[in-house]
Amino acid sequence: MVASNLKFHPDAAFVVAGQPITHTQFFADIAAYQSKLTALKAGSHVVLFHPDTYQFAVRLFALACSGHNVILPPNGQHETLSLLLAQSAFFAGDATNIDDDVLFTNLEHSLGHTPLQTNRLQWPTNTAVIFYTSGSSGQSKPIVKPWRVLNRELAVLSLSFDLPRQFTFLATVSHQHIYGLLFRLLWPLAKGHIIDSEQIQYPEHIAQRLKNIRYAALVSSPAQLGRLCADNVLIPERDKIKWLFSSGGPLNNEHAETLFNQLARPATQVFGSTETGGIAYRQVTQAAVDVPWQPFNGNYLSLNHEGRLMLDSAILEQSNFPLDDRALIHKNGQFKLLGRIDRTIKIEEKRLNLDELESYLQSHDWVKEVKVVVIPAKRVQIGAVVVLSDEANKELEQQGKLAVNRALQAHLSNRFERICLPRKWRYIDALPFNSQAKLSLKTLEQYFAKPE
Repeated sequence: MVASNLKFHPDAAFVVAGQPITHTQFFADIAAYQSKLTALKAGSHVVLFHPDTYQFAVRLFALACSGHNVILPPNGQHETLSLLLAQSAFFAGDATNIDDDVLFTNLEHSLGHTPLQTNRLQWPTNTAVIFYTSGSSGQSKPIVKPWRVLNRELAVLSLSFDLPRQFTFLATVSHQHIYGLLFRLLWPLAKGHIIDSEQIQYPEHIAQRLKNIRYAALVSSPAQLGRLCADNVLIPERDKIKWLFSSGGPLNNEHAETLFNQLARPATQVFGSTETGGIAYRQVTQAAVDVPWQPFNGNYLSLNHEGRLMLDSAILEQSNFPLDDRALIHKNGQFKLLGRIDRTIKIEEKRLNLDELESYLQSHDWVKEVKVVVIPAKRVQIGAVVVLSDEANKELEQQGKLAVNRALQAHLSNRFERICLPRKWRYIDALPFNSQAKLSLKTLEQYFAKPE
């Protein structure tokens, strides 16, 4: 797992708007941008946002190779950028959404000097990348990732997944988050692959890209892959997809099986978080088989007295790091997730895990997707936000909501006591995932803010 020998691979390249950009041009652009940084004090913190992966990469490495720390906003919304620029006045990237009244130093407008020698560029090992993640609570917090930790993660990815040829990496996720940063940029850059610089929004655009690619790795999320299952336009080009990665949340087992049948390629699911990085991985090909998670090399899992997962990680250089998950650990070190600790609640002294409730509700043929939430009230109530199957929507139209409610409640009654069943139900066309493929707790709660 030694990562000290990481370097810019000479075969790595980018594709920007359909045009190739070589390793040599990339180095020249980094050096040119570094010339804008001469006024920065060593170890400065710089906010970096750019939607294009190539432009982002130029700025990231110009800053990191010059000894500066990089702050990555989760998105480019003006409130997000304004908040972070109140902590560091230096900004690099696309300033389109920054309010005029925000005082900051835009490095894009700095006067450049003579570009530095490109042979001086070495893969970063010092300083850090700082992520801001809000999770479901909406409260942002900084998570500092030293380059030495990121580099160990890259070494582990190379040990875990075999990419013997030169692949083109296509992505539907943002490089502003740790999953996208590692999988769609740093890893292919260090191993000599081709990086498509655009975050692809629609499956039709992926299919178009695949027509001109021999070997592709697709980096995506459960929400995007779940929508792809319904109308998989990638099937005609499926032989091009050699690796399919999914992270950012749990991938439904039914979706995993459907994707495997459609693409003849299993989705490699990665379990982890911004704090921990990648913890483990698995591939599900049959929905009925609950495949255990395989820890990445250097990660060891145990349970505390509450059944909470504890992580010992040579990657993170941490021991007994508490995770927010319950699990069953097998003798070989693999494990089965049993639900999140923070999603276990009490209703009139009855303990209920919301993940378990969701999983069982989704096993009903009428349910495509579901999220359950605790509705703020004097008495604890559970609300269910459900995406119905076509058959269930016909039932809803013909028999009404009450009939569908009762059918789903009857299903849940096979496992859960009556007091634990959802009291309120909302049926919608699609779960409200944001641009980072995350579900906001506040958005879900709004479905129950008004009576029907």
